[in-house]
Amino acid sequence: MVLKNRMACLVLALAVTGVSAVAQLTLVDLMQRHGVNVENGAFDAAFDSYAAPTVPANPGSFAPPLAVLTSAAGAERINAAYAFGILAGWSGRAASPQESLAAGQALIAMIGSDDWRSRVAGARVAGRLFAALDDRSRIRPQVPTGMSGAVFELLNRDREIEQLAAMDALGLLRESGAVPSLTERYYFYRNANKRRLAGGALEALARIGDPSTTAIVKLLLADKWADGKDATALAVAFARERLLKDGSIAAIERALDEKSRRNQARGYLAELGAPVP
Repeated sequence: MVLKNRMACLVLALAVTGVSAVAQLTLVDLMQRHGVNVENGAFDAAFDSYAAPTVPANPGSFAPPLAVLTSAAGAERINAAYAFGILAGWSGRAASPQESLAAGQALIAMIGSDDWRSRVAGARVAGRLFAALDDRSRIRPQVPTGMSGAVFELLNRDREIEQLAAMDALGLLRESGAVPSLTERYYFYRNANKRRLAGGALEALARIGDPSTTAIVKLLLADKWADGKDATALAVAFARERLLKDGSIAAIERALDEKSRRNQARGYLAELGAPVP
């Protein structure tokens, strides 16, 4: 009831004073109160860097982003999605099941919206918010009905960035039903020399962890296709460490010193349960 009352008050304030200015001020202030620096209002950059609150979130913390998620559109809603994802943390551990489900419904709407930027943000936040906590038990927050279907539809969009966002989410959600499609896409992208997309498909397959993917990763052990210092080479290191545990985590740790791959490396280390500096 307290959460609903807080949300209702904020929605009323937004309606009276204007969504854009109030939403930006409210969300930036909210992040600062939780020790998260959002430079120049770049919520996506903070999300990408795996920024974590130094002051734990409480039930009232989620009222502002939830209110904006359900009442705004465009950039305001995108910022609110990233803000919620940052506060909730990996697998939404800081949010209540009710708050996660409410956000999930809003994210589904974003994934199906007419704005491609909203679709990408919705999928990225949804993947992290509902990611499985444990490989064996697959413990995670309850995934809202329609989430998987929305992400699968996004996978069939034409923009590369949308396909990457969809594969990222499918992997984090451990969607085993996506394995055949992701495997086919991996080989297709690779043969077409689309390294970034091939890396995204491999990353998703490694997260899902189907036995069939192990054979693919083993082929990469002596494959020069995995050489280099781009995002795809790091995705291969992640897949090798996750499925083969062959010591490739060292390559991921070294990538922390590279500006272009630092955030990617931080995310992999978090998934592998290793310390994230």
